[in-house]
Amino acid sequence: MEQGKILDIAIKTGSALLRYGAETYRVEDTITRICGSYGLTCEAFVLPTGIIVSLEGENGISSICKRISSRTVDLARISYLNNLSRKIAMEAPEYDEVMEELNRINELNRYSKPAIIACSAFTAFIYVTLFGGNLVEALFAFLIGIILGILRLIFSKSSSFPFIEYFAGGFVAGILSWLLTLAAPQVNPYIIITGAVVNMLPGVALTNGIRDLLYGDIVSGLARIGEALMVVAVVAAGTGIGLTLLFIGGPV
Repeated sequence: MEQGKILDIAIKTGSALLRYGAETYRVEDTITRICGSYGLTCEAFVLPTGIIVSLEGENGISSICKRISSRTVDLARISYLNNLSRKIAMEAPEYDEVMEELNRINELNRYSKPAIIACSAFTAFIYVTLFGGNLVEALFAFLIGIILGILRLIFSKSSSFPFIEYFAGGFVAGILSWLLTLAAPQVNPYIIITGAVVNMLPGVALTNGIRDLLYGDIVSGLARIGEALMVVAVVAAGTGIGLTLLFIGGPV
């Protein structure tokens, strides 16, 4: 296979892994193994926002830099990409076959809108019960989870600054949790808020950041942990500002 096509396979597979939330070491290892399966020496340098790959073969040295502008978490696609990379390592298939499989993985249907909203609602419901809330508080969190799920779908279609979604989610969760207590004054609004905002906490990003640090990827690890802490701060700011506006407006 031509050297340029091998590099194209490696960079597209690595980019997809990084875009769907894979760890830095996994992306680098996948790129290196793909190039090695076709008999090429490769060096890969991966950051959360980009990939640099350089390989050496009969045609000399080839390098490419790929910018990753958006990232999400999709463990199903990561699993499919891992299976593809293992197939490449064992069989070294032709370029067209690999590209067809990559396109199929990228075009997989994501969860339906009702499923995303339902997961958001039930996550809030379950976490309120885990934090010691009663049934009424869990039901209130369930309602707020539905709204947060709808907000997530709305922001996923826009090209707005990504942290706006987290701020808006925290803002809505804070205001609605306190307003719902007017219907049942005996409930604890803070438990409702805690259960609702769990949907937005960056657990995967924080875990990947720690794993990157343990594997020696200092820059990527600190970047991921910094991003996770920023998300937490923005959610907290949205919640706090929402509650502050309620108190300024009068006793609630």
